[in-house]
Amino acid sequence: MASSSLIGDDDGAPIFDSLAKFYTSVAIVWTVVILSGAGLLIANRREQCIRIRNLSLVLSAVGCLHVYWILCLVAYSMNGRYPCVAEYWIMSIYLPLGIALFQANSMQLLSIFGIQEKLLLAAHRPYVPHLTGRTYSSGRYLDKWRQLNLVQRTEFGIGLGMVIQIILSLCIFLTSRKFQSFGTWDVRVSPSECRRGPEWVPSILWQLTWSWLFAPYVLWKIRNIHDVHHWRLQITICLIANLPGSPMWFAALYSSTATWEAINKYWVPALWFTPGIVTMEAVTIFFPLYEVLISRRRKAHMLEQIQVWNDKRASKIDEPDSRISTSQSEISGHHVPEIYSRDAMEQCLLEDPGTLLRFAAAKEFSGENIIFLNYVRDWKAWWAKIGESQLEYDWAQDPENHRQHMFKIAVEIHASCVNLETAQFPINIESQIYSNLMDLFGEASLMLVREAQGGNSRYYSNIPDGYPMPTHRKKFSTVITVEEDKHALCYDAFPFESHSIMHVESRLPDSVVVPGRFSSRVFDQAEKSVKNLVFTNTWPKFVESSSRTSSIHSK
Repeated sequence: MASSSLIGDDDGAPIFDSLAKFYTSVAIVWTVVILSGAGLLIANRREQCIRIRNLSLVLSAVGCLHVYWILCLVAYSMNGRYPCVAEYWIMSIYLPLGIALFQANSMQLLSIFGIQEKLLLAAHRPYVPHLTGRTYSSGRYLDKWRQLNLVQRTEFGIGLGMVIQIILSLCIFLTSRKFQSFGTWDVRVSPSECRRGPEWVPSILWQLTWSWLFAPYVLWKIRNIHDVHHWRLQITICLIANLPGSPMWFAALYSSTATWEAINKYWVPALWFTPGIVTMEAVTIFFPLYEVLISRRRKAHMLEQIQVWNDKRASKIDEPDSRISTSQSEISGHHVPEIYSRDAMEQCLLEDPGTLLRFAAAKEFSGENIIFLNYVRDWKAWWAKIGESQLEYDWAQDPENHRQHMFKIAVEIHASCVNLETAQFPINIESQIYSNLMDLFGEASLMLVREAQGGNSRYYSNIPDGYPMPTHRKKFSTVITVEEDKHALCYDAFPFESHSIMHVESRLPDSVVVPGRFSSRVFDQAEKSVKNLVFTNTWPKFVESSSRTSSIHSK
């Protein structure tokens, strides 16, 4: 922390003047605010805008940064009562760890975008698990590293950097004579001088690297991502707030001018990180909470206006024919058009799901919901078609083959969209619905994983030969592996062209046992739940986005 070097020595008397009371009050109030915000995040963790964030990572980053900031804020009151060794470990652990966790959290945008990009691939090639064994040769490890995408490599680098930071801090602590009499370099100094020197520099490198190198790099990588959650704006705000921290800390701690000595007496050097730390905490906690509030207001307003619109339309139906034209004009002029209705959403899902899927995946990061609805729609349609004309299929003579085939495809849907252990981004459904589906498909899903680990990964047995798979507009994708990159969708150059989940050749063996309670209605509750989620969250944003786009193009 190196915060109290110019306030007093280790045996100075504590201070509790007006400034100390102000610092203490600020610490208490902001702590209550942060704890309240964290509690609201946990309480609303099932909301889409919070669910896409790694909540444990968010709270861990905020916790480390907040503890460090509180210890800095009370340094004035302590008047040098912090032992130099305690300051060293606070500075070397809490600040680097908090910044590292925040760095990892800032990569969440790229990570989520990568998952959604893979989900769009799943519209062409359903669920191919990326499972690995437990033992590998050195060559296999190198191959695995080459297959990692930029996000995964960056997260690995952050973790490795923290390990190095802890080891380096321990080595400095054990070898410097400022902290140990048996050290091998530097000299024993007074408590105030102990808080200066090269021993403190490694701990500040995380903040310096984040604000001047890593954050600008992340902003450059996400420059083409235009999500509705304003993630890029959040990172930009944090970057600007963190830029002055490290330069001002160096200037305050190592400058011997009278001006800096006077400033340091009341504003300890480590408090120059306050703007950055407070901004990171506020952005991380309150941006998603604000989005929850706006989403709920939009939902309530939309449902209210749709109800008013429906009531108005129903009342006009009973009026004389001479007033029909007037009523239609009034209805069409209402500021909540029929396109916001559930019927309009159902029609879009049936006739043009690709447009809604691209919006959900690229902007709201909820593409898994649309893909699941598409899979279930095709699965149900196939089942109904079998019931109408069984003689069209080679296996139609045995009804049990119908059930087994439909069960195999249902397991594929469950594994790719529902199962928390196998789906890359599982749909958000109620726990009871999830438990019911796990009871029905859980054992078969484990069998599917074992088959996939054995290399039995066949898919799309009846896609015509030579089907043109589109290529991505970038040579190397940021968020998918090089192998997958050549199959990625290009949103700008290629129209969405999906294939039914029924085109997949299941990886389950014929020996799989079909439960007696399996029927065409097994996904009904999950489908209803997901449709409600899409209708109240994704659909109004999609309509508003389409309206803005149409307005811009018409100018």
